[in-house]
Amino acid sequence: MLEVTVKPREGDCVMSDMDRVLNKLGRPECRNGRQLVIVKKYIDARHGNTRICYRVEDLTPEEIILKRKEAGYLALPYAEKSAELARKCGSRPVVAGFGPAGLFAGLVLARYGLRPVIIERGSSMNDRIRAVENVRLGINEPDPSCNVQFGEGGAGTFSDGKLFTGVNSGLISFVTREFVDHGACEDIMYDSHPHIGTDVLRRVIVSIREELQDLGAEVLFDTLFTGFRTENGRIRKILYDNASGSHELDCDSLILAPGNSARDTFRYLYRTGVAMEAKNFAVGVRIEHLRKDIDTAQYGIDTALTGSLSAANYKLAVDTVTGRKLYTFCMCPGGEVINSSSGPEQAVVNGMSYSGRDLDNSNSALLVPVGPEDYGSGVLDGIVYQEELERRAYNAGGGKIPVTVWGDLRDGKNGGSFGRVLPSVKPGYTMGDMNDIFDGYIIESIIDGIGKMGRKIRGFDDPDSVLSAVESRSSSPVRILRDKESRQSLNTGGLYPAGEGAGYAGGIMSSAVDGINSANALVSGIM
Repeated sequence: MLEVTVKPREGDCVMSDMDRVLNKLGRPECRNGRQLVIVKKYIDARHGNTRICYRVEDLTPEEIILKRKEAGYLALPYAEKSAELARKCGSRPVVAGFGPAGLFAGLVLARYGLRPVIIERGSSMNDRIRAVENVRLGINEPDPSCNVQFGEGGAGTFSDGKLFTGVNSGLISFVTREFVDHGACEDIMYDSHPHIGTDVLRRVIVSIREELQDLGAEVLFDTLFTGFRTENGRIRKILYDNASGSHELDCDSLILAPGNSARDTFRYLYRTGVAMEAKNFAVGVRIEHLRKDIDTAQYGIDTALTGSLSAANYKLAVDTVTGRKLYTFCMCPGGEVINSSSGPEQAVVNGMSYSGRDLDNSNSALLVPVGPEDYGSGVLDGIVYQEELERRAYNAGGGKIPVTVWGDLRDGKNGGSFGRVLPSVKPGYTMGDMNDIFDGYIIESIIDGIGKMGRKIRGFDDPDSVLSAVESRSSSPVRILRDKESRQSLNTGGLYPAGEGAGYAGGIMSSAVDGINSANALVSGIM
């Protein structure tokens, strides 16, 4: 294992990671039948001396194949199982929801030759991009069926495309390899904080979907899952609506990957008696700083001056005077805040970055944990609480996203003017009082927490920083209960809850892994 360190320099944006390594080592990539392979890249910014660090191995072709196999890069055993599955399978499996969990569940099922039917309430990528852009331009209000939350790729499509996860699974490498094979940059295989960016992720998702269709999967966009029919406690049909009317489809196995904004689906499942429970989650705001300020605080350099460094990340958590934590989530370096509302009278925000991460601001969610003591003990009470906050935010902003300047909130003022940092959210925003949205303990947690975060990152508590509300969709407020072994619903046979909305993941990678595991469990059930 070789350790190679490189100082970031101005004007080296044309150099790839491997070019930088080879330039430092003074040798070719391949020699004597061996090849240099980057296995890790990370930034060491300690002591004000920022360096790009690479771990490199010198491997034979056989060793490269072995390492990929050990890391889970190679294909699952599709070929040897597909013939037997075709004999034993009754109706085609159905996947409801086409975010990361549904996408990868569908991919696995299709590669096994099971020709899944995939239904997604939102639109295909191009139509979805057009719908979201029309909202950003102020042409249309959010479409409840096709928006930042719903459509091809799920909510993660309009995000930073962050691929870092705390989940420890060999399938992480499998998912990452699929992204690369479908068009993502190779560096996500070894970067310590990999990300794709919303622009690249969109193309990758479409490419995976096209493979699904080539393998015989049927993908139905603009199609709403409305329910199922059971016989002796097991699913026998699924119900769905689209432009051509209401339909029934024979179905023995349903992977339900709804996303955490599918509140109508959660309410249907609760009415039907599917085993569910309330789940703790968190709410808060988005905070925006100037990207160059965060870069300088973290790296000692404005990353716009060098192509070897991407905009700086951070991840913070502090204890506050209320006894609750305040923590950052889904940090978007060099990104923008987006209107993530998915229905009328909602004001919801999220963050998004492009692959270049080169916009003026960097942003992150600032979240405060909440639980039944805050909103009630009923299974669906968390959803009601989310809806109330989103309605308050809508009213506080007069129908637009409410924003405020951090210094004004701290000092108990309202209606001030912007300083160095301007809000990035489109199509519009208005100054709003966060006290009209949140209960006192959340406001106190945010005020105290930002001050403490300013001790960890210089300038984080800059009074010109901008806050936008409300960040309410960071995770699902419910969990659809399932058996640990079969991964089926505790009381509805053939129902496989999966992904973030079902309460089993948080982010693109963990959702994809959960979808794969659910698809493999479905296959095992057939075998």
